[in-house]
Amino acid sequence: MARIRSLFLVIAVLLLVLPHVCSAEPPLDGTWTGGFLLKGNWVAVNLRFTSPGDTLGDNGDILFPSYGGAENVLNVPLENIKKVPTALHFEIPVRTGRVLFDGAVTPQNEKEISGTFVYGHVTGTFGVTRWAYTPVDSLEQYYGAYRVHPDHVISIMRGWGHARTLNYVDYKTGQVGTLWPAPQGIFYSGHGLSVSYPITLKVTFEEGAAGHVTGLSWKSWSPNRTTPAHTRETEITKMGADRLDFREERITCQNGDVTIGGTLILPEGTGGHPVIIVTPGDYGTNRNQLRLWAHNYVSHGIAAFVFDSRGAGESTGEVGGNSFSDLANDVLACVQALKARGDIEPGGIGLFGFSNSAWTASLAASRSPDVAFLILQSLSAVTPAWKQEVFRAETQLRVDGFSESVVKQGADFMRMKFEVARTGEGWDRLQAIMQDPANQRWIPYTNPPSSLERTRLNYKNAMTYDPVPALQALGIPVLALWGDKDTFVPAPQSISIFKQAMAKAGNKDYVAKLYPNCSHSLLVTKTGSPSTGGTESNFLPGMWDLEATWVLEHAHK
Repeated sequence: MARIRSLFLVIAVLLLVLPHVCSAEPPLDGTWTGGFLLKGNWVAVNLRFTSPGDTLGDNGDILFPSYGGAENVLNVPLENIKKVPTALHFEIPVRTGRVLFDGAVTPQNEKEISGTFVYGHVTGTFGVTRWAYTPVDSLEQYYGAYRVHPDHVISIMRGWGHARTLNYVDYKTGQVGTLWPAPQGIFYSGHGLSVSYPITLKVTFEEGAAGHVTGLSWKSWSPNRTTPAHTRETEITKMGADRLDFREERITCQNGDVTIGGTLILPEGTGGHPVIIVTPGDYGTNRNQLRLWAHNYVSHGIAAFVFDSRGAGESTGEVGGNSFSDLANDVLACVQALKARGDIEPGGIGLFGFSNSAWTASLAASRSPDVAFLILQSLSAVTPAWKQEVFRAETQLRVDGFSESVVKQGADFMRMKFEVARTGEGWDRLQAIMQDPANQRWIPYTNPPSSLERTRLNYKNAMTYDPVPALQALGIPVLALWGDKDTFVPAPQSISIFKQAMAKAGNKDYVAKLYPNCSHSLLVTKTGSPSTGGTESNFLPGMWDLEATWVLEHAHK
């Protein structure tokens, strides 16, 4: 359901199969990552050129932006390879033909290959950059918030799709992207959440005398730059940032036989701090992927607690299939652990939930007087929850240009899927539709089930959930945010239901805000389609300040 999950999965696949490599002059052996734009959407390409004698041979991946990756190929041998000292030709076979590439090492930078591609009747330019294999543990030293000046902070965190990258968020400008490690300790990014070429940003980290990271240097330029020779100085932004001195402590919380592992991040200063618990969805999320929210709060003097979801990191239990009641109790176990600490203000504990985890956070808040405030981002308030999934499939098929007859097929299939999940009957018919070649373009939009047992479990624990009773029990301050181009959640309908629930609760201390031209993740978007997620590059400026300011106003009530 969660858009950010969608985005996590795109980047995760992008790096799943990396490291090896051929020789030529200049040498090509190694791993390269990049891609090209196809109808304005990012297509990721990974290349692995092998050294002479390597039996694996040259191979690559190509990942199209279509929902579910129906066209994607992974670890496929490159074909018709031709290498000369200054040029390179290769082809990647895909399900609908092949993509032809002609390129060369960029004269200004031997770590880049660029050239042209041909895919059917479409031609354009492509580029890849050498990618450096970096152990996960060595990247943890860079996690943190970096202050450019008093009201300008940049967050660096674990890669959302793969542990061997970093992600960044510039809270002032709203800019967001992936930082790919390159040789010599340089990190680079393109203009877009998962775009890696052409390079528009280079980041290097600075170390103090003790070898600890103390700051970063940032150099960015216009995305329409072609080569360094054509770059005007006015297009370049250079800045340095000092790392904020946060205190971090790894702690565990116990909910019955389930252990929740997390990290408490404390701002500078002594005394009791208000704290916000950033709640993950039930997707095997690592705590360090949640730092984009945590660092914003801590840079404003608010403590934050991030934790591994069940089955991930140091948290026990299984990934997926958990009830929201159980997940809410995980959160409340964290509330009690934090309340007992001397460095946390016991009356200033709040919860944050995004998309799927907004249900978890609101349910937890409704159960405990120890929760003082609540932030909900992209909450679905329709009931039961499976209706939101029908909306998602139907809406995403429509914005991606499918005919209304196909949109209806997708919506009908979703209703059939949930009826099969409810009754346990009709699985063979469902499978026949999923396996019909005529349906292969739209079936991925429906999150097709892998087994009847899993489908029934998900239906019981998640798709029958009704979020309204928990909302109607909230007497605390609530900040609720949506994007008007959300294709996962029916935002206007959810806002209406949310306001009705606040009225039923007698709660007037709430904000319900709809951001224009924003996706499920509150990134600026044209359509909100998951296909465009890789090229989205900015949150709306001001959104991050709003969240932190609102918490400061309500945490001490």
